[in-house]
Amino acid sequence: MIARQVHLVRRPGEFAKPSDFRTVEAELPDIEEGQILVRNLWMSIDPYMRRSMEPIATDLEPWPLNGRLSGPAIGRVMASRHPKFLAGDLVESMSGWQDHFISNGAEFVPYMSPDDALVKRAAAGAAPKDYVGLLGVAALTAYAGMACFAVANPGDTAVVSSGAGTVGSIGCQIAKIRGLRVVSSAGSDDKVHWLEDVARVDHAFNYRKRPIAAALKQGCPKGIDLVLENASQDHLSACLPLMNELKQILIAGFVSIYDTGGQVPPFKNFEYVLDKFLTIRSYRFMDALDSYDTFVSDMMRWRSEGKMTLRECVFDGLEKAPEALCSLFDHSSAGKVLVRIAGD
Repeated sequence: MIARQVHLVRRPGEFAKPSDFRTVEAELPDIEEGQILVRNLWMSIDPYMRRSMEPIATDLEPWPLNGRLSGPAIGRVMASRHPKFLAGDLVESMSGWQDHFISNGAEFVPYMSPDDALVKRAAAGAAPKDYVGLLGVAALTAYAGMACFAVANPGDTAVVSSGAGTVGSIGCQIAKIRGLRVVSSAGSDDKVHWLEDVARVDHAFNYRKRPIAAALKQGCPKGIDLVLENASQDHLSACLPLMNELKQILIAGFVSIYDTGGQVPPFKNFEYVLDKFLTIRSYRFMDALDSYDTFVSDMMRWRSEGKMTLRECVFDGLEKAPEALCSLFDHSSAGKVLVRIAGD
C-alpha cells in the first residue's frame, strides 16, 4: 500500500505559504494482528494548525519537519485484524494530512491520545463529513462555550467575533436558540449577509469597513452581557467599555495572532474588567468532552429543525490541504474549511 502524505518541509516566515508543504508517498507495511488499515475520507482544517507549524508550541506539540502531520480526520476501515473494528466502520482520528494510515486501535481522545487512535462514529442522520464539520472539534468548541459555560438569560445581548467562522457561526446560532440577542462581526460583506440571512443574528457588521467600537455601540444599545471571543485583542478591547457589570467573557481563541508569532499585544483598557467586575474564562473544547453525546444529539436535532447550519468551504484532493490552511489567514475562504480526500 502506497500512502500519500502532506509533510511540512519548512517553518514559515511571518505568513504561511503552500510552498511550506510537500506531498510525498510512503509505503505502508501489511497490517499485523491488532492493527487496522484506514482510508481517510475527509479532514478538517483549523486555525490552531498555523501554531503547529512553529518550532515551539504552547498548547500542542509542534509539527515535525519532513514527517507525518496530525489533524482531525474521518475515514473508513479498509482491513482489520483488530477485534473491535470491522472493514467498513466509519472511524474518527487525528491522522489527517494523509490518505491512508495504520492504527493500533488505541482509544481516541482528540489532541490527547496518539494521532492514530480511533473511535467509531455512527450517529443517526450524520454524514461522514459532519464529524469534521458540524460535529467536529471546532463545533464542539462553540457548543462548550455557548451551551455549557455561558451564563446568560433570554433577552441578554451576546457579542460573537468572527461570526462567519466555524466557532463563531455555531456560537451565534446556539445563542439565538437560547433566546439571546446576538451581535457579530465578520471580515467581508458576503459574510455579514450570511450572518444576517442564514444565522439570523440581530446585528452584524464588517470590521474591515467600520470601526469596531462604533459598530458595537450601535449594535448594543443596552450594553453587552456575554462575549464569545474568537478574533483578536482589538475586538475584545472594543467590547470592554460596553460590558454590563458582573457579566462574562469567554475566550475560545485569538485567530488574528496565529499567523503573526502568537504574541498578544497589551490591552489598553483592561481596567474595565476590574471596574465592572467581569469574569473572563479562556477554555478548551476538551473541557466539555463529557457533553459530547448531548452535543451530537443537540446538533442533529437543531439541524433537522432548521435552527442550525454550517457553511462549508471544500477543497478537493489531499494535495490541496496546504492551500486550504493558508485560506484561513488570507481570508479567501468562508465557513468551515474541509478537505475531501476520497469519496464516502
